[in-house]
This record gives sequence, structure tokens and C-alpha cells, in this order.
Amino acid sequence: MHQNPNQPPKQLKTVLHQDPEVQKFSALREGLIKYYRFNLKSASIAFLFLGAIPITLGYIGYKYQTINCIAKRRTEPVYLNNYVPRS
Repeated sequence: MHQNPNQPPKQLKTVLHQDPEVQKFSALREGLIKYYRFNLKSASIAFLFLGAIPITLGYIGYKYQTINCIAKRRTEPVYLNNYVPRS
């Protein structure tokens, strides 16, 4: 049995119902770009998350690294304690 192409397809009946709060949030997210402005507040938040936090974490990681793998040779231990060379 073929459907008439001029008629819209029939909606399938499902057990799941759409949550009105999820639909409301979805509509809010879709319309967000209409009201967004790049101002001082949004620029400071962008600088914080894209600049200050990664630089701070990189500095802390570089300063407090415990394994020095940069320019090490095979004869030197990676860990400086409890190193027993294999023969």
C-alpha cells in the first residue's frame, strides 16, 4: 500500500514521551546565538579558559615534574632512586 506523496507521513506512536523541560532547553540553546554579544565579560571568560588556566597548568606541570625524560640516555636512570642496571 503506497502513501499519497502530497500527505505528510504518519507519526509513529512511541512509548517515550518528550520532556517539556528538555524541549524548552533545546529551544533556548537554538536561539542563544540571536542574543549573544562578545563584550568585556565574555572576553574575560574566554581569556580565562583559553589562556590563563592552560598556561597555569602547564607551568605547574613543568615545574613539579618528577620524571626527567628530556635528553636522557639509555645508560642513565629515568628514576633517580632504586635503579639497578640490567646486565
